[in-house]
Order: sequence, then C-alpha cells, then structure tokens
Amino acid sequence: MKRNAILATLLINLLLITTVSLGQIFPRGLGIKKKSDMFGPSLFMYHISEFKSEKDPDMSRLDVEVVFANDILQFVKTNQGDFSARYDLIVSLFDKKDNLVEEKSAYQSIRVNEFSQTNDRKLSNHHQFSFYVPPGDYRLLVNLTDEDTKKTLRREQKLKVKGFLTDEAFLSNILFADRIKIDSTGEVKIFRTNVSNRFFNPDSSFWAYFEIYPKTLSDSLLLRYSIFNREEKRIALQKQTFLPNTKRIPYLIDLSKFIDITGQFTLMVYVSQAGKAKNLSVKFSVVWQNSSFKKMNTNLMLKTMRDYIPKDDYKFLETASDSARRAYFRDYWKKRDPTPKTERNELLEEFTRRVEFANNYFSVHSLNIDGWQTDRGKIYIKYGSPTEVDRRMDEIDLPPFEIWYYEHLHRRFIFEDKSGIGDFKLVRIE
Repeated sequence: MKRNAILATLLINLLLITTVSLGQIFPRGLGIKKKSDMFGPSLFMYHISEFKSEKDPDMSRLDVEVVFANDILQFVKTNQGDFSARYDLIVSLFDKKDNLVEEKSAYQSIRVNEFSQTNDRKLSNHHQFSFYVPPGDYRLLVNLTDEDTKKTLRREQKLKVKGFLTDEAFLSNILFADRIKIDSTGEVKIFRTNVSNRFFNPDSSFWAYFEIYPKTLSDSLLLRYSIFNREEKRIALQKQTFLPNTKRIPYLIDLSKFIDITGQFTLMVYVSQAGKAKNLSVKFSVVWQNSSFKKMNTNLMLKTMRDYIPKDDYKFLETASDSARRAYFRDYWKKRDPTPKTERNELLEEFTRRVEFANNYFSVHSLNIDGWQTDRGKIYIKYGSPTEVDRRMDEIDLPPFEIWYYEHLHRRFIFEDKSGIGDFKLVRIE
C-alpha cells in the first residue's frame, strides 16, 4: 500500500489517465528562475586535475582547487564596525598505504563592510594547491576549519594518478573556466576554474583548457575537437595540423562561440602524432535562466520513459527498428494527450521540460551520469518542482543533504551526497 501511494504522483497519474485537467496536475506559480534557485551549486566545492610536471617528466602535477562562499563561515563584528572571519584550510594527500605524502594549508582572514556580504553565497573564496607525485593510488583529504566556531568541513576522495609515461599520454585533464585574462604575448594571466562543469547564466565567454604534450618536435601533430549536444549531434568541429615547437602546449577553447542555448554538451578532444593517438571527452552544462528547453530525440526520450513503459514493451523497444520506436513513441503520447483536438501535447511538453531540467541541474559529470538517471532527477520528473527545498550543503561533520517537501503530497524526500561530489542518493521518504 505504501509503495502504491508513493507512485501515485502527479505525472504518473497524467501518464495513465487522460481526463485529469492540467491545472490539477501541474501546479503553477514556480517559474524557471525560482526552481533553479532551489538547486544552485554547493557552497563548498573542490576540483582535482592532473597535468604533466614541469619539474620532472616522470611525475604528475595534481592541481587541487578549493572554492567556497562566505555564507559557510562565522563572521563577527569588529570594533571598526565591519565584519571579519578566519579560517584554516588544509589539503592532505595520502598514498595507498595511507602514509602522508604532502600537506598544504592556507590560514586566512576575510573582512567585509556590509552584513549582507557575510551571507554571500557566491563561490568567491578560491585556493589552489599543487602536488607533484608519481603515478599511483592516492587519497585526498580537504579540511576547512572555522577559527571562530572551531568546526570543520571535511571532504575526502580516492584518486588514481595515471601519469604521462606511455606513448599515448598526449593530454592533460580538461578544465573549464568562467573567466580568463590573456596578455599580449598570449600567456594566460588569470584563470578562474569552474569546478562544477556547469555554467549558470554566463555573461561573457566561457572556456575549456587543456595541455598537449608532444612526444617529439620533429613530427607534425593533429589536434581535433568536437562539441556534441545531448542528442549526440555535433554542433562544432575544429581541427589543425602543426609542427610543435615546445614539449608543453597550452590550449584554450572559447565555448561561447559555439553554444548559445541551455543544454548539456560533450567536448571531445583528439590528438595524434607519429601513429599514436589519444582521445578525451568531458561533459558540461550551460543554463540560462528563463530560457526555453529544446526537444530531445526519440531514442533518448524512450530511455527517460523507462519507468512509465510496461516491461514487455520496453524489452521490445530495445531491439526494435528506429521507425518502430518512433511509432511507439508517437502512439504512446497521443493516447495521453490531455487536449487531443489541439496541435500541442501539453503533457509531452511538460515531461520533456522536466527531463531537460533534471539533466541540466542534477547530472553528475564526474561519474558520467545524466540527470534523469539520478535519484533527484527521477523524483523531479515524477513529481515536478518541490514546494520547498531545504539544502544543507555544508553541515559540520555531515554529508551534504537535501530535503524536498511536496505540500500537495504531504511527503518529504531526503537525499544524501555521501561521496561529496554531487551524487545525491534517496535515503528516506517521510
């Protein structure tokens, strides 16, 4: 009985019954801006990237970038009338036997003039630490301690350093950046890493950065990169062949030249030289508030509909021809069109919007998981936007968690991110 009650959601009801009005099914009053505010980024994040060491060719350089907002710190009013906070940030790296390899730290004070700045939720505090290590398995520990409360935020991650010793090791990791500054010689002077691989309302260019490590300076090198949208349609292709003149080539791509709509994208980079080749791909999202969501192709939509399609039907669709899949898709939604005498199918439009929203806000790029596949995405697609979201991203000694409350269902959904990388799991329903 409990399971049936849980599944009696707004969207499922409309998928099964065509006589219910849309006003009953889809509550109004929450626009895109309000919904996106509910699901903003964490207030404390970090990012790890691997580059070839400029000191020793047998070593890698691990760059660890830590960013956080003022809002997670305790500010106190000073005698001068402004507000100050102090923190101690420690980043520790351990080998596979749990021996401490190296530790980096930053002890810093922040002073702001206005009280409103103490609650600023922008990721305005940036720190970068570099570790030079050989290939192997490691564990990274990040501790941020508020010096006033003596409470500590802790994040931990296991990682494998691959190194650049093989013939195919041409490329570093790919980084994304919100802001860069390049001097007259072409050297990057300012680089602000986007640690989430998500661009929210970019107001200028947004970038991808990587480094190429040629194996020889006597053979030509081919560089090719492509950008694909969610439907795996290529929207950009650039390539060039050149003779390298240095063993380290920094490369920047202005993504804003190719992308001007909300959506999920994949950047693929290919490098080859002297019969050896290397491919890298990474996903990223771009979201403009109040932008329209574009339609998805039939095959991808059928995957997102799996929970709503009878098992036998879905098994048939897995091996069916493209024309058969399109026919099934068309008939499925035609039967459930709440206004069959009009050209629009409002239910299909709403389902598509929810799937796109889930993909843009709940995807876990580091694990290659699309938003509709996550627990949060599945709940959002079934129930729509929550009435209220209580986000606890930075509780001391607790993993990040969210509580979604649906007033019309009288239910709460509790999600936890035990990994600390944005992979929220549904742990309880109340």
